[in-house]
Amino acid sequence: MRQSVKLNHLFALTDGNALLQHATFSVPARKEGYTVDDNARALVFAVKAHALWPSKRLSELQHKLISFLLLMQAEDGRFHNFMDFSQRLIDEPAVGDHVGRAIWAAGSVINSGMPRGMKGTARLVFDRALPWARESSSPRTKAYACLGLHERLHVEAEDGNLRTNLKAMADSLIQLYDLNRTSDWEWFENILTYDNPRLNQALLAAYQSLGEKRYLVVAEETLRFLKNNTTIGETYVPIGSAGWYPKGGEKALYDQQPIEAGAMVEAAALAYKLTRSEVYEATLRQAFGWFLGLNTKSVTVYDESTGASYDGINKMGLNENQGAESTLAFLLAAATFIETFRGE
Repeated sequence: MRQSVKLNHLFALTDGNALLQHATFSVPARKEGYTVDDNARALVFAVKAHALWPSKRLSELQHKLISFLLLMQAEDGRFHNFMDFSQRLIDEPAVGDHVGRAIWAAGSVINSGMPRGMKGTARLVFDRALPWARESSSPRTKAYACLGLHERLHVEAEDGNLRTNLKAMADSLIQLYDLNRTSDWEWFENILTYDNPRLNQALLAAYQSLGEKRYLVVAEETLRFLKNNTTIGETYVPIGSAGWYPKGGEKALYDQQPIEAGAMVEAAALAYKLTRSEVYEATLRQAFGWFLGLNTKSVTVYDESTGASYDGINKMGLNENQGAESTLAFLLAAATFIETFRGE
C-alpha cells in the first residue's frame, strides 16, 4: 500500500463548525448536522495522521475538533452528542459511547506534539468526563475510555489516578467476560454487535500500560473467538448490523459496516505489536483487505481518489453514501496499517 492516504473527503465533510455526520453519496448532508461520536473519531485520526504526515491543515483540524468537544461538554462533564446545522443542541447531556470516544480523543491530544493550550483544553475535557465513563455500565464506553487513558499514560506514566481508573475499567471488562463466557462463547456479552474489536483493543492497551497479564490472556482469547466468527474461508466477514449475532442464534451476514473492519485492523495491529505473532499480522491484513475488495461482494469499499469509504456492504452490494463514521474507519485503519508496516 502507498505510504499516505487522500484526505479530500474528510476535509469536504468539515465546515467552519466541525465534521458533518452524513453524506448523500459523496456530498455532505448538512441537514444531518454533527455528532461528538464522529468528531471524536476524527480527532483520534487527526492526531495519528499529523504524526505520520505533519501539515498545517491537520493541525488546524485538531484545533477545530477539540473546540467542538469543548462546546458539546456540559458543565457536569457529560456530553451532548447531536448538534444540528444551525448550531442548536438537539439532545440532553448523557453518558454513552460518545463520552468514551471523547476521552479517547482527548487522551490522543494529550499524547501528541500539539501546542500546550490544546493539551490543556484536552485535559479539561478528559478530567471532567472520566468519572462518568468509570460509572457507565456500557462496555464500549469503558473500552474507549481505556484507550484514552492508555494514550495519556504515555506522557503521565506515574499518575496514580489514571492508573487506578484504567485498572478499574479494564477489570470491569474482565468481569463481563467471566460472567458471559462458556466453552463455546468466549466473549464479553451474549451478543456480538458493533465495534466489537475495541473491547479486545482496550484490554491490549491496558496490558501495555499496566502489565497485568490477565488482560493480555483475555484479549487474545476473545480476539481469537472474534476472528473465528468473522472469517469465511480466507475472507473477513464482519458481523452484519441487520440482526447482529446473538449467542445461540443466527449470525447476520449483512449489513457489513466499515467500523467493524477498521476496528479489527487496529486491534490486530496492537496485538501484533505486543506479541509479534504472525497470526495477528495475518488478521490485520485480512481485515484491511475487506476495504480493498476482499469481501463477500468483491467490491472496493473505499475511494482511492478522495480517501472516502462507502457506508458498508448490503445484500445488493455497496451502500454508496460516504459518511463520516465509515470514512474515518477506513482512514484510521489505513494509517494504522501504514504505521505498522512502515519500513518493511
